Order: sequence, then C-alpha cells, then structure tokens
Amino acid sequence: MERIIKKILSPSKQYKVVILKRKNGLYTTEVYMWQEEYGYEFWSPIKQGLSLIQTEENAIKIGIEQLKELSSETSVF
Repeated sequence: MERIIKKILSPSKQYKVVILKRKNGLYTTEVYMWQEEYGYEFWSPIKQGLSLIQTEENAIKIGIEQLKELSSETSVF
C-alpha cells in the first residue's frame, strides 16, 4: 500500500502532483489534471510515476519539475 506524503498544486490549480511513499520505502509521483466533463468535476490521472525515487526531497523536486513541464506556468511553485 502506498501512503500520500505530499500534494502540490500548480499555481492555476489545474494540475497537481502527489508524492507517494511505497511499502518498500521508496517514493514515486503521480500527476493529475482537473477535468470538468458532462457535469462532473474530478482529478484525472495523466502521468504515473514510472521511476522509484530514493528520498522524499528528490521526489518533491521531480514532482515540481513535472508540474512545470505540464502546466507551462512561469510562476514559482
């Protein structure tokens, strides 16, 4: 089972990254985009962590980079 360590929203609040800690002690990230379709609002997964990250600090750095890449926002996270 994975445990959510941190959630980081983009400045526009259209994207978020979730930092997860796995049972084996390693970290991974999942990226979501806010969707509004057919009268429903929800976070839709758009990118799941394919790599295992050794430290929480590095996982957060990678998550922020993923948000910057996807959102194309210039504001500071």
